[in-house]
This record gives sequence, structure tokens and C-alpha cells, in this order.
Amino acid sequence: MKRLLAPLLLAPLVACGALGPASPTTAQLLSAPTTLTVAGRSLTAEASPSISGAVFRVQVQVQSPRPPLPPLTVTDVYVVTREGVWRSGVAPGSQRACAGACTFAVGRGAARGMVAGTGSQVVVALRDPLGRSYLLRDDTVRVR
Repeated sequence: MKRLLAPLLLAPLVACGALGPASPTTAQLLSAPTTLTVAGRSLTAEASPSISGAVFRVQVQVQSPRPPLPPLTVTDVYVVTREGVWRSGVAPGSQRACAGACTFAVGRGAARGMVAGTGSQVVVALRDPLGRSYLLRDDTVRVR
């Protein structure tokens, strides 16, 4: 009887932990496209990661060659290096529209081992108004 009850008692705990969106794996990040088509618009990302003291900051611009940019929210910024994956959420005040054909967002956090000159892949997580999620990757960039 105890063996039958144990899974039932643990099920709510497991379900609570699974409610949030799962972070993408390193393989998913590295296989994200560098050009993404959303609502008939071709999108690319351009990133500028930099270190200032112990703070790592990544500026990302998601752009389209023709306006208007689909209504997308940048939710997360990921930086993949040989040492691992760095992640930052994007605060609502850290994203703004620019020139009608792009959106600019900033992710920031502790540098945690990031070193200037390191080659990296920057990936942004995007969400549309219907809740669909997308990943978009910049070409390889160097941390400044």
C-alpha cells in the first residue's frame, strides 16, 4: 500500500517544479537559426557582449530589413562559450523599439568567469503575443 501511495504523494511536487518554462539546452541554443521568419518578416540579431568589472552586459538588436517588426518581446539572452552558458532575463524597461524595424534589449548580470576576447554565440529568446517562443542566434562575436 505504501508503494502505491508514494508516487501519488510525490506527483504534486514534481508537477509544481515543471510549471515554469524549461531553459533550452546548449545544443538547442547552438542550433538556433541566425535568420528567423516571423509574420512574413525576416529577422536577424546583432549582439555586443561586454564586461565592466564584475558585470557582464549583452546588448542585442533584433532587426528586420523591412518594417514593421512583428510584435515580439525579448525574454532572455544566452551567451554560449566553451566554458558554458550564461543567461540573463530581460527586464521590461530594458527593451525598446528602434527605427520601426528593430527592437533593442539588454541582458546583464554577474560576469561569472567571462573573459574579454572570448569567442561566443549569443542567442535571444523571443515571445510573440500568442505566447509562442522562438530562439534567434547571432553569428560568433567576441566579448569586449
